[in-house]
Amino acid sequence: MPPSRPLEIPLPPEMRRYRLHRPWGWLHLVAGGQGPPLVMVHGLGGSCQDFFVLAQYLAPRYTLFLPDLPGFGRSDKPDLPYGPAFFAVELAAMAAELGLKRAHWLGHCLGGQAVITLALGQPELVARLVGVCAAGGHQGSSLRHRWLMGLFTNRQDRLRGFLPWMVNIGVWWCYGDPSHHSRRELTRRLRSQWATGERARLERSFIRAAQEHLANPLWPLMGRLHSPLLLIEGARDRVIPGRDLARLARRLPPGSQHLRLPCGHLPVYTMPYRLSRLVDQFLAGE
Repeated sequence: MPPSRPLEIPLPPEMRRYRLHRPWGWLHLVAGGQGPPLVMVHGLGGSCQDFFVLAQYLAPRYTLFLPDLPGFGRSDKPDLPYGPAFFAVELAAMAAELGLKRAHWLGHCLGGQAVITLALGQPELVARLVGVCAAGGHQGSSLRHRWLMGLFTNRQDRLRGFLPWMVNIGVWWCYGDPSHHSRRELTRRLRSQWATGERARLERSFIRAAQEHLANPLWPLMGRLHSPLLLIEGARDRVIPGRDLARLARRLPPGSQHLRLPCGHLPVYTMPYRLSRLVDQFLAGE
């Protein structure tokens, strides 16, 4: 029998779990800290747990809100049109329910594409933005992308085949330093998640979000962005190529920064302290 709940890591100190009711089901989030609000949005296939180490450095200065996007983590996974635009709508609805009239927003990978999309559509909700290895700088859904999607997925938005070692390869690919101590724990946690009875629903949300991301590049819209954006690039990122970040960086609004760190796709795990210092300095306007 597959486990009913995946492995999880303990909550950061002084943070609590909450559930918000939405028309499609329950949205799970973790919140706590003190200071101005900062919403942190995970990437494709991730969860709020991706920020737990980073949160320990930021919680003394910010009130943190860490949602599980619909279709991921502990949030419900119904039949929805998952993707950056849909996530932006849901994040705006979450902010309204929480009474967040204006906040800082940080997004990793696809979460970065979602928070920038939110800032383009509802700029009044956004003070400053941070995109960590942010997605959206690609050229669009290429023939190669469509071929790969057809090879690995079917018309029911399911994987044609799944083996646990596929998770190992995916996590290894994300690490610029595969020897980092966090890689083994993250691999175990993700494998346990994909072994639950929710795997079919998780496959659907993962595939749909990936398809929507590929079909809707963000960089052509960046000229309409007014919120200052800290764009953080991983020098050894094998998921988001440097040329994609360069397309986003060429269209940054005034007050923005583009920084390159010596890491892969997961600085939230491999260098959380340094990342927290950069985020804190930027959000403080330094």
